[in-house]
Amino acid sequence: MSVAPPPQGLGSNFNYFLADGGNAITGLNVEITFAEPLISASNGFGFQLNGYAQELAGAPSTTPNWQQYVVFSQPGDRTLYGIIDNWSGTVPANTYQQVINSESTITTLPKANQIPAGAVINIIPTFSSTNVITGITYVYTPPGGQAVSTSVTLTSLPVYGTNRRITSAYESPISALTLNIVGDYNAADGHFTSGSGTIVYTANQPLTVLTTEPSYTAFQDGTGETANTVYGKLPTSNSKTITQTWGIDSSGSPRLGPATHGIPLPIPPSAWKAKQEKRRNAAGVENRSIEEVE
Repeated sequence: MSVAPPPQGLGSNFNYFLADGGNAITGLNVEITFAEPLISASNGFGFQLNGYAQELAGAPSTTPNWQQYVVFSQPGDRTLYGIIDNWSGTVPANTYQQVINSESTITTLPKANQIPAGAVINIIPTFSSTNVITGITYVYTPPGGQAVSTSVTLTSLPVYGTNRRITSAYESPISALTLNIVGDYNAADGHFTSGSGTIVYTANQPLTVLTTEPSYTAFQDGTGETANTVYGKLPTSNSKTITQTWGIDSSGSPRLGPATHGIPLPIPPSAWKAKQEKRRNAAGVENRSIEEVE
C-alpha cells in the first residue's frame, strides 16, 4: 500500500519526507542514479537534500532548523558545484535567517546542461558523536569511471555575512529530510527534456515515509526552486534503505509553487563571477568598437 502523496502531488519541490519519529537521523547517504541522461533546457539543475531539525529547548538561536546540501550546475556551465545553505529560526514565526552559504567545486561534466546516463551522485552528511551534522561530502561517479568527491567541514566556513567561523553553536541534527530535483538557484524553474533514475536513501535507523513535513520540525517550509520532475510513490515503510524512482513530465508540468514562502537558494559566487565576466567582455567589445570607429 502506497503512502498518500503530498496534496500538491509528487513532483518538483514536493516530495515525501522521511523521518524516525523525531529521533536524530544518522548515517545518511542519498544516492541519485541516472538511467537516462538528465538534460536541462533552461535554468540548469539542482539536487537538493533538505534536512529539518526540531527547535530544541535551550539550543542557541543560531542553531540551524533547515539545512540544505545541494549539487547543482548552471546553464551553459560544465562545472558541477556543491552548496551548503543553512538557516536558523522558523518561517511561521518570520525569524528565519541565513547561517551558512558556501560553494565548492565537485567536478567538470562532459557536457554542459547534462548528467549522462549511468552516472551517480551521492550526498553524504558527516555526523558527530552527538548526531549533529558537522560537514558534507559530495561524490560524482561518471559512467564506468572513477568517483570524484569534495568534502567540506562546517567549522571551516564563515558565518554568513561575517568573518566569524562556524562553531558548534551553528550545528544541529536533522529529524526529517526530503530530496528535490529542481532548477539551479534563485527560485529558478528548471525545464528538463530527458531524465530518469532512482533516489536511494540509506540511514543507520529505519525511516518512515511521510506525506508532509512533520509537526515536530521547526522550519515548516521548503525550497523555492521548481522543475518538471516527478517522483514515484513509496509504500508504507520502516526500512534503513528506501528506493524511489524519479523522472520527467514531458509536458513541462508540474511546476509546483512553494510550500509556504518557498525559500530560494541564494545566487552563488560562481554566478556573480560569471555575470561580472560577461559585463567585462561586453565592455571590452564596446571599447573596441569605439576604437574602430575612431
